[in-house]
Amino acid sequence: MKTLSSSNKTRLKQYTAVAGALVAQGNLQAQVVATDLNPDIVVDSLSAPFALDFNNDANPEMNFFVQNLSGASSTQGVQFTYEGALAGIALSPGVSVMGAAGTGSSSSSFQISALNNGDQISAAGNFSSSAAVLGLDILVDAGLLGQIPIQQGNFRDQSNKFLGAKLTAGANTYYGWVELSVNTNASQITIHGFGYQSTANSQILAGEGANSGLELISLSDKVTIVGTPEHVNINVTPDVIGATVSFVSLSGQTLKLEKLTDINNTISFDQLSTGIYQVVVSTDTEKTTHRVYVK
Repeated sequence: MKTLSSSNKTRLKQYTAVAGALVAQGNLQAQVVATDLNPDIVVDSLSAPFALDFNNDANPEMNFFVQNLSGASSTQGVQFTYEGALAGIALSPGVSVMGAAGTGSSSSSFQISALNNGDQISAAGNFSSSAAVLGLDILVDAGLLGQIPIQQGNFRDQSNKFLGAKLTAGANTYYGWVELSVNTNASQITIHGFGYQSTANSQILAGEGANSGLELISLSDKVTIVGTPEHVNINVTPDVIGATVSFVSLSGQTLKLEKLTDINNTISFDQLSTGIYQVVVSTDTEKTTHRVYVK
């Protein structure tokens, strides 16, 4: 089922309309329809799965979900507990994703490929309709035998990678991409956008059609800064991880520097005296500021 709020549904329709208008004007490659999600869609274990509908026909092709995993079991007389998370997708009939057979302990499973921008998605690729795992992170506690981490999935701990998809409709095949980020412990999926080749049986490149006249997202739209008297909470989209945070006094003096290490960051005001400061988040090309009060 669809899980978009009414505001996001409206936004998606607007993007689709804008894309169609630009195609008609010749400003986009005529065969590629791309949708840039703004804001990004974030899926975790507390949210409903996100139903992605490539062509906006009310028949979603895939559902993205996050599931917490925990429990206890035994093997060969060894008792163990486990806890972690799975980031995955459920595919509708006629839909498959690009990847390759697993290796080692996962040799019997299909591993979804995390593609780079510009990678080819076509009939030359290897596709499966049974794949589900984007990222898996589980810690197994076997008591005296120790703890065993299990980490799988090519999207785990990856930002702005592309999933390749194949959609079959009768005798026709259509190819598409989805831009995704999955955090380190597989507890959150961020969906940035998607696109598909509307000409049957024609290839598409990962990311093709994106940012071609559609709304570009500024840094200020990717960063949320909320201050308290003791600390500041800075929430960002995955592509902003690694940005610099500086605390600047009203006289213009930089008093503290930090790096954003996750999408959710809490930075204390230790070593800062009472007063008003500018919190400046900076990347190589942009910066955004927010004023906070330090008690």
